[in-house]
Amino acid sequence: MSSATLVSRTDSPGIQPYAPHIGATVGPLDLSAPLTESQAGVLRQALARYQVLFFRGQQLTPACQVELARLFGHPDRAKAYFPLSAEQDLVELIESRPGGPRYTTEQWHSDVSYLAAPPAGAVLYARVLPPCGGDTLWSSGVAVFESLPGGLARDIEGLNAIHSIEKSAWGRILRAGPGGEARYLQIMADHPPRQHPLVMTHPLTGRKFVFANPKYTTAIDGLSRQDSEDLLQLLFARFERPEFQARLRWETGTLAVWDNLATQHAAVADYSPARRLMHRVTF
Repeated sequence: MSSATLVSRTDSPGIQPYAPHIGATVGPLDLSAPLTESQAGVLRQALARYQVLFFRGQQLTPACQVELARLFGHPDRAKAYFPLSAEQDLVELIESRPGGPRYTTEQWHSDVSYLAAPPAGAVLYARVLPPCGGDTLWSSGVAVFESLPGGLARDIEGLNAIHSIEKSAWGRILRAGPGGEARYLQIMADHPPRQHPLVMTHPLTGRKFVFANPKYTTAIDGLSRQDSEDLLQLLFARFERPEFQARLRWETGTLAVWDNLATQHAAVADYSPARRLMHRVTF
């Protein structure tokens, strides 16, 4: 469905491309009010097409944010290890502040890709922002795959990538807390390394995308260590190409919804010692 079709419907929110390969802005639309099934369907199709959607000027309670996530999938208890909202335990509190943990969210990643079933997407809401800085970038795995030479694209289909929490900074972060060593060892036992297809196909658009990220992906199954490292570095470098990205400058009340499988994202860590608080729901 074209963006013109999405915009032309009288009961549909306005949807405008944000960057050539990824992202769209949506609105004006009050997400705290119930949406019609027609509007919800348009948003789901827009997410499939654009991979990340941006909404400005929202006033959402944690319960509203969970209900919004329900439009796109099944809200689930997050499998990362951020604190949870006292109002709604499906909402994670991703906070950077002086003296607090450093979560290394500035590293390119797909959320918790080390799980057997990584979340399909997420809803992130800006609650407290630094005076400036703290942008988030998303990069398109669809654009990365479609940019590969034909021979390489064919060669990597059918390969599996290995994802592990052990590669990330979670070990350091969790060990710093009370009982952290035992907790981390239990997490490692509960979530051993997993294999996921290196190339996936979106069920709605039929477009293929690369699913691998530098935070959690450790190797390509069946390749030598050197060949695996060379291939991953080539793919990771493609995700860093600016033309495949969308960069969001947050405002208080801005909300982003993204496809966690077809994209990677990274938060720019340029605002210390200011505080930044985001609410996230995965689905």
